[in-house]
Amino acid sequence: MMKLTLVAAMTGYAAAFAPAPMESSSSTALRSSVGDNLNGWKPNQDLPCYGLPGAPYSFMDPLGFTKNKSISEVKRIREAEVMHCRVGMMAFMGYFIGESTPTIFYGTDVHHTIANNQLAELPIGLLLPLFLGINFAEAYRATKGWNEPGSKSLFSIRESHYPGDLGFDPLNLKPVDNAQAFAEMQDGELNNGRMAMLAVAVMCVQEQVTGHGVLENLGF
Repeated sequence: MMKLTLVAAMTGYAAAFAPAPMESSSSTALRSSVGDNLNGWKPNQDLPCYGLPGAPYSFMDPLGFTKNKSISEVKRIREAEVMHCRVGMMAFMGYFIGESTPTIFYGTDVHHTIANNQLAELPIGLLLPLFLGINFAEAYRATKGWNEPGSKSLFSIRESHYPGDLGFDPLNLKPVDNAQAFAEMQDGELNNGRMAMLAVAVMCVQEQVTGHGVLENLGF
């Protein structure tokens, strides 16, 4: 089961970076717009999720969370999805790095405690900076993209904010003058993130059931 999950995850990651097919109608929703705060996205109510990249994969919304929702609600849902995708991708790598590489806390013995239990074993001196870092990151995200409490309705995204775009791009990977290229990169991020969330869920359950790390379950 674990081997199939890893193969599927790696296959999905590779496929996610392939150019995504774009329908002709989506050209009205994605036009090149230099300096546009919405990265060239032009909301179109006739398209799924108002034409946001990744939206054509309707099977990712089997329960209809975005059906008949306002543009503000759809942006809030997409913001949550993008954030969870990014956390899922980091967690996927964290399972392997945390369990299978030498660390300061566990030393050079690579057979560490399973990832599910590692957080509980950290001392307060390491947990406090971790939690503070998470709080600062969330506060920055809220300030960047969400309306202030009292100014408008609660839990709403700023009209000028593109879901998930926090302006953090130290390697300058984001296409700034090509809406189509940005849409394809966003598709890749979403596909990677969705696969990572599923893979992490499987790894978490497997470790709880077997009590062994991911690579140990594979025979390494």
